[in-house]
Amino acid sequence: MKNPDTSFQDMLDNLFIPIFEATLFPEKYPEVAELLKHVVGFDSVDDEGAHEETCREETPHKWTRDGNPAYWWQLYFIWGNLEVLNKLRQARGLNTFMFRPHAGETGDPMHLAATYLLCPSINHGINLHSQVSLQYLYYLDQVGLSVSPLSNNFLFRKIASNPFPKLFRRGLNVTLSTDDPLLFHMSDDALLEEYAVARSSFDLSMTDVSEIARNSVMQSGFEDDLKRQWLGENYARGVTFCDERKTHVPLIRAKYRAEHLAIEHMLVHLIAAGKGGEVLNEMKVQFGLARDAHRRVLLDNFDEV
Repeated sequence: MKNPDTSFQDMLDNLFIPIFEATLFPEKYPEVAELLKHVVGFDSVDDEGAHEETCREETPHKWTRDGNPAYWWQLYFIWGNLEVLNKLRQARGLNTFMFRPHAGETGDPMHLAATYLLCPSINHGINLHSQVSLQYLYYLDQVGLSVSPLSNNFLFRKIASNPFPKLFRRGLNVTLSTDDPLLFHMSDDALLEEYAVARSSFDLSMTDVSEIARNSVMQSGFEDDLKRQWLGENYARGVTFCDERKTHVPLIRAKYRAEHLAIEHMLVHLIAAGKGGEVLNEMKVQFGLARDAHRRVLLDNFDEV
């Protein structure tokens, strides 16, 4: 920040004070109050690959240096203001805002660690490919990843090496989105272009595409009545309660995802309770018995073929 009298707190004030004022006094700021009714969420974008200044105990009003503070530090204070704002708006019966920042396109893994703690979903997240521990946490809590392979292809990672299909197969909560469509897309329907390219490049089946689209609606900030219309009346209870006639995701796929996620949660709890080694050893034994039983059935019937 070039002006020594300007701090990061001033930037936060410029963003949030008008929103707080329109929330508290809509009659004084009717245009802003009306605009906020149509806002679903906030993004945050920074050059994640750029050098970041070290942040320690600084509060926003003390940050007056020329360099940018660390992106994770910025995210925390934006999140903190949004949390207070959402509590206020909720108490007044108004719509609230999601926080879905850019993170994990490149740069410091701390960005992904921060967004794991702060956000229900993020944009991009492809750096999870090289951060296995964080990837597992994102899987366990099903933090949404809205990935833009065509944008990544031009900026950071070619489509052939994009980790989207690997993250999808592993069960992370991924979907497709656009990013700067005027720059990176060639058609009038940028999102359809992302789906078409992803299906061709990653060899996705129609069930895969349907699951990715369902994840998109689940992650979105659409109103609950619209989600019920598109996903089924009981969608909020989990993916196995979505209406497969609406989502075109077969129940067997939804059960596969839900059961494997539940097993992972059980394992984590057992390991935390000190029973991990015992349980894993018993599972190895049971898998071996099942394998032997399957092989015995095949060998017993082979002579008849």
